[in-house]
Amino acid sequence: DFDKISGKYDLVFNMAAHISPGYSIEEALPCLLVNALGTLNVLEFMVKRRMKRLIHSSSVTVYGRPRRLISKETSPKTPIIVYGVSKLAAESYCNMYSELHNLDIIILRYASVYGLGLNQKTALPIFIEKAVKNEDIYLYGNGMRSQDYVYVDDVIQANLLAASKGINGVFNIGSGIQTTMNELAETIVDVLESKSRILFDRTKKQEFSFGIDIEKAKKILGYNPRFNLRKGLEELKKTL
Repeated sequence: DFDKISGKYDLVFNMAAHISPGYSIEEALPCLLVNALGTLNVLEFMVKRRMKRLIHSSSVTVYGRPRRLISKETSPKTPIIVYGVSKLAAESYCNMYSELHNLDIIILRYASVYGLGLNQKTALPIFIEKAVKNEDIYLYGNGMRSQDYVYVDDVIQANLLAASKGINGVFNIGSGIQTTMNELAETIVDVLESKSRILFDRTKKQEFSFGIDIEKAKKILGYNPRFNLRKGLEELKKTL
């Protein structure tokens, strides 16, 4: 299909991905084909057309279970879900082509992205769905697991900034704020003016907490996230 594309282009944004839920390995092959082989096809297309700039969308899932609460770009990468494995493979292809063909490639590792169009069955959209229907929201354990949520407009900002830089590199992209499941549920209920109750299921084990350091993106790309969770949810509310 790439051969059907006509015209000349300055750069490529690779934002295509197949996202597999949780720890299931049932979708390991689609993840491999879309995320890894798909990226390889993009890189081959660029070499064929003599294009030199790629902004590649990756994921913080490449870090796996973190050894420290906050992961930097140089932290160990030991993904434990098939999506993260496929994303790390794609990064390896990017690094190889950058070295072999002198391509300028920026890799952006996103935290959990939310906004208009989100259809993943993860905590944030599930909580929103429950809140809209005024249904009970259940948290696992004590609800203190935390992670970074980044609004889609900030991801767009990061891509445009990366496109303006003639450099290579890897950058974490997030809000820089860790939000617990308690805070997430409470903020969603408050912003949506929902009557949902927040309850706890202590029979189910909560996942590990995970945060990212975004200082490199701030310093080198000039990235400055404009949306905290409440502001992002207020924007998302307008589309519901």
